[in-house]
Amino acid sequence: MTKARDSVAGAEDGPEGGERSARRKGKAAPGLGQPQEAYVAFAFAAADLLMEADHGGRIVFAIGASMSLVGRPARLLATMTLPELIRPEDQSRVRNALKRMAGGDRVRHVLLHVTLPAGGSTPVALSGYPHPDRPDRLLLVLTHSGTLMSPTVRHQETGLLGRESFEALAGDLIKESARDGDDSYRMTLLDLPELADLRSKVGAEATADFIARFTDYLRQCSVGGGAAADLGNSKYGLIHGPEVSAGEIETAISGLAQSVMGAPMAPESASLSIDGGGGISAQEATSALIYTLNRFTSDSGAAIHELSAMARPTLSQTVARMREVKQTIGKGDFQLFFQPIVDLWSNAVHHFECLVRFGDSGNSPYSTVVFAEDTGLVGELDLAICARAIAFMRQGVGAEPSLRFAVNLSGRSLSSPSMAARLLQLIHGASDLRGRLLFEVTESSAIADLVAANAVIQEIRGRGHPVGIDDFGAGAAAFHYLRGLKVDHVKIDGSYVREAAGKGESLPFLRAITQLCRELRVATIAEHIEDEATANLLRVYNVRYGQGYYFGKPMQPSRRLHGSRAPWATPLTQWRNGLLFFGNGTVA
Repeated sequence: MTKARDSVAGAEDGPEGGERSARRKGKAAPGLGQPQEAYVAFAFAAADLLMEADHGGRIVFAIGASMSLVGRPARLLATMTLPELIRPEDQSRVRNALKRMAGGDRVRHVLLHVTLPAGGSTPVALSGYPHPDRPDRLLLVLTHSGTLMSPTVRHQETGLLGRESFEALAGDLIKESARDGDDSYRMTLLDLPELADLRSKVGAEATADFIARFTDYLRQCSVGGGAAADLGNSKYGLIHGPEVSAGEIETAISGLAQSVMGAPMAPESASLSIDGGGGISAQEATSALIYTLNRFTSDSGAAIHELSAMARPTLSQTVARMREVKQTIGKGDFQLFFQPIVDLWSNAVHHFECLVRFGDSGNSPYSTVVFAEDTGLVGELDLAICARAIAFMRQGVGAEPSLRFAVNLSGRSLSSPSMAARLLQLIHGASDLRGRLLFEVTESSAIADLVAANAVIQEIRGRGHPVGIDDFGAGAAAFHYLRGLKVDHVKIDGSYVREAAGKGESLPFLRAITQLCRELRVATIAEHIEDEATANLLRVYNVRYGQGYYFGKPMQPSRRLHGSRAPWATPLTQWRNGLLFFGNGTVA
């Protein structure tokens, strides 16, 4: 042990001192399989502290950036245990990490705080694994936790994580908690609507001072000092231990606003557990957590008081709904309804859109589909609907060769490599439906990777299946989609159609959309056409196709009529010369 301490003492003076110490002794450090200078060089280059410890955390060897990380010279660490270095609030996490390593697991980036001899604490990340040659020993690394967060920080001025990085961190902590049975992590979501008007009320300087102090406070409260995020629209989130409560955070922020700007602030908060226990898998808990974040940050505006009860019961409720949706998909407990899309120039039915309805209900599935998107289940739903549509088109009334059908695909499915591969495999097997099977890309939020999505779209188009963009001009489906996605048609969002037919305020936008699409040789479909006047207006603006209750509501072909054509005839449609027409088959 004396030799180990002497070697560590030399290393504390820097790489050169460690190298001279190792050369004087003419041997490697005890228990290590390489010359000590290699460890010295590695430790100082990475600004890490390397340690060897027994299963209880008693340190027998330490080398590296000891003073900067734990505020103590490395030679003193061999008289201590790892838990002695860690603040009381983080003891359960460090004990769990040691237990996992002793059991043979590798541990990566457990976020902790080291208690400094001079007072206060500093955030660190602990990693480690069992010693490859000594079954009674562990090899440990302490790292500045900030170095782990910096590559994913979106806000350079505040050092806070962005939304995606925050989700990823929460997911990692859930998995870690599920392995350890540790339920000490909590997430607190904060809404500060007063921030939006702060600059005009108190000036830029006071606003900047408050934000700097406020974000620094969030970082200090968070585990490892790096688990706080700016979620946009004056909303923030942080992951912290049980030593701080959401109420204390609210009080501290209000007091900070009082001291900096002379007026209190009234933040709203919601808090929930970050764990994968209670019969919920880590993946389910992560998906439920992401769903909660989506609700919190979305424009649909789930008020924060609706999330205030977001402890385990609400996560469990979300998971229960996820399982219900999975069961619905697995059982195929949904039906397809069909709404006609009519050629405005000839009144011929160009194709039908396949619309999903769950169970025996004919109601809109919008909330269920959005829920599936937010919880990562939409890919499975897309696959099930696509498979059902393909089967429908191969037999019975769906096999009528003059009829075409469009199936919706979520942009998230196209952006997921694994899900896209499964979709393409299914579509490749439908070569007999070339030209009859169409697709529309739908998305309630932006497609993260347009390049990846476009590659999938081009493969689908290359197989003879036209692809369009749904709800164009609304939300995420904006003009940049036409630059990033090469498609055959776009469906103009119904809000433009309603406003054009009403007050006429959206006519310039409608004109811009149709002119751009015409120049790009992309067909246009207008939805929500409710009357003949609206249909005529759209003809004037050179919109090619129309959809809406004027042409027919979503329906299922009649089971009382025989043959492949007769069941599709309705009071609004009829067959003429082998084609299905709206009305009498002539342009109004």
